[in-house]
Amino acid sequence: MTPTSDAARRVNEKIADDLQRDIEAEKYKAGEKLPAVRTIAERFGVAPGTATKALQLLAQRGVVRPDSTRGYFVRAQPEGQEPAEPSGEFTAIMQQIEAIRDHLARLDERLQQVEQTRGSD
Repeated sequence: MTPTSDAARRVNEKIADDLQRDIEAEKYKAGEKLPAVRTIAERFGVAPGTATKALQLLAQRGVVRPDSTRGYFVRAQPEGQEPAEPSGEFTAIMQQIEAIRDHLARLDERLQQVEQTRGSD
């Protein structure tokens, strides 16, 4: 995994997080169609593929449902029902992913230090 792919993944996550906040704030209501991929891409200044990946992430989270011909729709949350807590396995995996990200960031910093040292020789 390169720092570039990690940075791209974080952009996808940020877009998904922003859209999820919009949904939670009821900017988009249950059953409502989200804006087109191109519209989302323009809003966030990214390529349509990046916007699509963010929407796919929302679908994995269960926030939206894809319709192959019409786009993405906000899933209905049954009234009075709280969102399900993530499973212990999911939480453990997310902690491992975060530890790997931290480790990659440290490795990237170390690589930059080595490159600077070699460049000054």
